[in-house]
Parts: sequence; C-alpha cells; structure tokens
Amino acid sequence: MVANVKSRKLVYVARPEFVIDGQLNTRLGTDLYRLEANEDEEGMARLEAVFLNWGRATESASPDYLYFDGQILDFGKGMEIYAGDEDNRDKIFSGIITGIKGVFSELRPPELIIYAEDQLQWLRMRNRSRYYEDKTENDMAADISRDYSFNADTDAEAPTHDEFLQVNQSDLGFLRERARNIDTRLELKGNQLLFLNRRNSSEPPVKLSRDTELLRFQVCADLTHQRTQVRVHGYSIENKDGIHESAGADVLSDEQTGPGRTGPQILSTIRSEIVEDLHLETPATADEARITARSFMRQRARRFVRAHGMTSGTPGLHVGSRVDIVDIGPWFSGVYHIVSVRHTFDQRDGLRTLFYGERIDLGGR
Repeated sequence: MVANVKSRKLVYVARPEFVIDGQLNTRLGTDLYRLEANEDEEGMARLEAVFLNWGRATESASPDYLYFDGQILDFGKGMEIYAGDEDNRDKIFSGIITGIKGVFSELRPPELIIYAEDQLQWLRMRNRSRYYEDKTENDMAADISRDYSFNADTDAEAPTHDEFLQVNQSDLGFLRERARNIDTRLELKGNQLLFLNRRNSSEPPVKLSRDTELLRFQVCADLTHQRTQVRVHGYSIENKDGIHESAGADVLSDEQTGPGRTGPQILSTIRSEIVEDLHLETPATADEARITARSFMRQRARRFVRAHGMTSGTPGLHVGSRVDIVDIGPWFSGVYHIVSVRHTFDQRDGLRTLFYGERIDLGGR
C-alpha cells in the first residue's frame, strides 16, 4: 500500500474486518455497531468494540444470544482489525481480548462490548522492586522481556547506570519511564519489545488536504513550555564531585528540516535565557546527565507546535507516522509527527481517524 494514496472510489467501503485467532470472521463485521482503537507514544494499543448480540446464528436457528458460547469472542483470543478500502487498507489494531461487557437496554437488542489491548498489558499486571547494577536502559528492557518470553530489540543510545532501582512499580510503568529518559518510545511488534526513536520514520509522510479527506484540523504554537536550555545536575560517587551537563537549541538541528523558527529560537529573542534545571535523584555519571539533558530539551521543543485533526478514514496512520498538511497557510503547513491516533467506526459516519501531531518549528514551507 502506498502511504499517501486515498481511495478514489465514489463509494468508500469502510466497514472493518475482524480476524480472530488468525481466522477471518465476517459475522463480526456485520454485527458491529461501533469501535474505537487507540494508540499513543506511551505504548499499549487499546480497543473498544460494540456488537449486536441477538439474532440467528444460522438461517435455521432460533433467535438467541450470538456470542455467549465463547466460540468467537472470549478472554485471551487474539484479535486483529483491518479497515479501509481495497487500495487503502491497513491494520488498525492487534491484541487480545481482556474485557467483556453485556448491555441490556429497554428499547434496543442486547449488545456485547469487547475490550482488548496489545500484549504490553501483561507488563502492568503486578508491581515489584528490582535492583540494577552497571546496566543501560537496553539491558533493563532485555531483563524484563525475558520474564514475559519477549525478545528485546533495543539499541538506543543509553548511559550505563552504576546502580538503579525499580521500586514498587509495574514493569510497564518502569519501561515507559526509562524510554522517556532516553528519548525513545516503547512498542511491541509481534514478540519484539522495542525502544524506538521518536522521530525515526523512514516512510514518506501521508499528504492530507482540506480538499480531500482532512475534515477538521486545529493547530497551536505555544511558548509556555519552551526553554532555551535544559541543565541536569547530579553527583558522582566515583569522582566525589558534582555533575553538570546542559543541552540547548543546537541539539534540535537534526530534526529541523527547513528554515522555520523553533520555540527556543523565538523564546531567546524575547528573553535572553529561560533555563530548566533538573536535579537527578540517584548517583549519576556525566554520560547519564548529558543524555538526560538532550532528551528533555528535545521533548520540550517538539511540543512547540501541536495539532489535532480528523480525516474521513486513514487506516495507515499510526504512532510514528508523519502527515504533510499542505493547504493551511505558511505558518502551519508542513510535516507533523503523529504521537496519538484514534480510529473510530460507527454506523452513521463510517470510518474516522483522529490524530494528534507535533512539529518542532513554525513556518519554513
């Protein structure tokens, strides 16, 4: 599938298809009332789907509940959902069923609501404490992955921690925290646990225009959370000395692709220096402080221009994708990095895609 091709048919067939434990089930698509599939940079995709739960299972059968026998929908069953037309079809969710709700209303037939999540949900099931010595974030992810029979594929730039504690924290919460600290995001692909660079997409951006599928778009550039510099302070037990590392606007150069103005650049023309100071709670190394400073500076700068929009169904949009908004004026036109996506379906509007995007600079097109 080509990322920036939208279906050109006069009638856009957007009803999703369901694959349960590897088998296509057409009945679920027919009985679907609505669904909502969510993913964001924190990892763990989530789904809510509502189905009709009354009718004839076969032409000769009597009317009865359709899904209470557990043959199609049950706890732990794998669920994949595909949406879009023939030339614009993509997977919008993959996970396992973790919740089931029955709804019995006065003037409506019975409904069944299915909740599903990807398998990162296992990592949140218990809190624990663990001690790490001379390990990077990649090493920590590998240790945790083995406990769940996952394979860690993590080679992000990460410092070696002399010692580090996970204290009464879920493995999911701990890995999310560690991923943020080294400017990556957590994702599970198949059996692979990944630390992915937040801005490493090699796919071409999806072009969106108000003349085609872009139904709504709002964007705001805000200096409130911008800083001209981030400084990190700590203490080295080994060297018996303080640690002081910093990162400024220069660390943004590899993400700025045009002549637009970044938040720190604009801020520096208004006030000479607005600095954020971070004090590490644990003994640290200069390498750890340097990577932390760079990560926090980048994360702040990326939130300078933030947007959210809705399309008439773009199933190929996922966290880590990029969209190129082409006709909203010189300040806001350009490429946005997708940080959150929600694919929805109902019987009134069909497929809709809601997304949140960020970019580091204003103007430049």
